[in-house]
Amino acid sequence: MPASTLLRGSRNAARLDQTALSSRAGDHQSDISSIERGRRIPRVDTLERLLASTGHKLISLPSTSPSTIDVSDRIRRHVKTGDRDGALRGFLDFADGLAREPGNVRIALTIAAPLKTGSLGWDAALAGLVELRLNEVGLPHPEWVSIESTRAPSPQTPHLSEYDLDPRIDSVPTEFASRNVLIERGVLASV
Repeated sequence: MPASTLLRGSRNAARLDQTALSSRAGDHQSDISSIERGRRIPRVDTLERLLASTGHKLISLPSTSPSTIDVSDRIRRHVKTGDRDGALRGFLDFADGLAREPGNVRIALTIAAPLKTGSLGWDAALAGLVELRLNEVGLPHPEWVSIESTRAPSPQTPHLSEYDLDPRIDSVPTEFASRNVLIERGVLASV
């Protein structure tokens, strides 16, 4: 995960703006902005200090699967450009990655709240997927999964175009249906 995404995700999770983080960390706001925009790559000790100022740590995981922050950033970029297929591919890569991982790594990859994707449907779908994959192995959910903003206000099919058939409600996992996200279980099958 790039330092830019890691820092922005940690800062957002701590509900800090760049000015508040700069005050806490003793850095200039412009330096934080440069890191978050990917224009500056910080040294490891600088990144560790900035993350510590948000209440987070830099850790290494035995995994190459994307985390919630990675995939939400990927989906956000595709939503911004109107690339529905790219957003779906990122979502399915995340679904496949979580399915491959043992329980402890699933927890580590999903513990941090995702970035906002710019789509209530995709935000809710990420929460539903994390809940589903953790339920499969009997693990507890991170706190962010249970907050109300992880539920779409009306039924959503963020992965479908106007040419696709409507999903069959009886094929939508409870973890998605409870969030008004209509993604059938078969969509999550690895291809």
